[in-house]
Amino acid sequence: MSNIDLEKPEGGLAGEYDPLVTSIRHELDRSCAALDGYTLSRLHRMRSDAVVRRRSRLQQWLVPFGALVTASALVLAMGLYWRSLAGGDDGAPLEDIEILAANEALEFYADYEFYQWLAQN
Repeated sequence: MSNIDLEKPEGGLAGEYDPLVTSIRHELDRSCAALDGYTLSRLHRMRSDAVVRRRSRLQQWLVPFGALVTASALVLAMGLYWRSLAGGDDGAPLEDIEILAANEALEFYADYEFYQWLAQN
């Protein structure tokens, strides 16, 4: 038998406690136990090589993706910093908050420019 306990799989796969799946696993384990050392060694080596190739392919995609995310974050941070230096805030959001928080009727704001002109004269 192999050194992996196949009776209690951790992945939560479909059919993991199915009697058919269990009997197939037992039969495969029994057939693996009958293999000679040379064949087992080759199988382990091939599996190890496949795992290494899979990891290297994953790393080939992660490095450029990480660089792209980092560059995007830097561009965003620099844009926000330069905007704050330029003084791009004209105070309009503060006026909007004051309008929303006021107890005045909406009709008052329909003639708001007239009331501003009246207050200046």
